[in-house]
Amino acid sequence: MKRNYRNIELSFSALVGVLYVFFGLLHIVEGLGIDTELAGLLFVPGDIPGGFCLVVIGAVFLNGSREMLQGINAGVSFLYVGILMSLVFMAVYLLIMGGNLLDSFIVPDDYEGWSIIETFRPGIYLGLLSIAGILYWKDSFSLHEMLVFREGA
Repeated sequence: MKRNYRNIELSFSALVGVLYVFFGLLHIVEGLGIDTELAGLLFVPGDIPGGFCLVVIGAVFLNGSREMLQGINAGVSFLYVGILMSLVFMAVYLLIMGGNLLDSFIVPDDYEGWSIIETFRPGIYLGLLSIAGILYWKDSFSLHEMLVFREGA
């Protein structure tokens, strides 16, 4: 059965997917040693594995938007999985940030001239978009609603 998705779900998935792929590729390009002045403004360090993680999350969102555009039911599940993946990576980046901050208090000599902004990553502020999405679709994460929708098909 095909379902017509609202434009908000499709637009959110496409926009966030494109942003994740863009920032992931920017991570990779910086990691390869190609200096882009845009990366410094957006807190994007050179990190090839981190860039691939962001590209994968973006691909999940983009695959969901492609399936929603075709009216396939599984498309929205890609949106939900993309949101959950981005929240997990945001939590990891926040834990790394917190660990560095604690370490700077324990061993201040090693962190002379260091700022917390140096550990800020795009996965953190892109995760804020996912928080907005999870707050918007919080009632859609119910297993009961999915089963009711399935039975009504």
